[in-house]
Amino acid sequence: MENLTHWKKLTDPKYIGSYDFKPDQELKVTIEKIENVNIELFNGKKLETKNCILAHFKGAKKPMILNKENMKIITKVTATPYIEQWVGKELILYVTKVAAFGSMVDAVRVKFIR
Repeated sequence: MENLTHWKKLTDPKYIGSYDFKPDQELKVTIEKIENVNIELFNGKKLETKNCILAHFKGAKKPMILNKENMKIITKVTATPYIEQWVGKELILYVTKVAAFGSMVDAVRVKFIR
């Protein structure tokens, strides 16, 4: 499976997704910047502008859109709800199955560094 290419990699997505990980891969990252931006996302029917929170990581080629679940975990990991205090903190990114949109899908999650 390590030599296989996920089709989304061929579309050059702008944000970190499960397709960026090899099976069972974990990625240690350091938060460089958190920002609140408007981005265009395809909702399955049309392109729409949505307000999103982006996490930029040192050395990463692209940022990650943070959902509420990941922001709650980052708050626990960093022991602060303030995004300015998240900068410089280390996390582990990994892929797991979650229930979403009526089925089980791959999603990127964050966890503590042990």
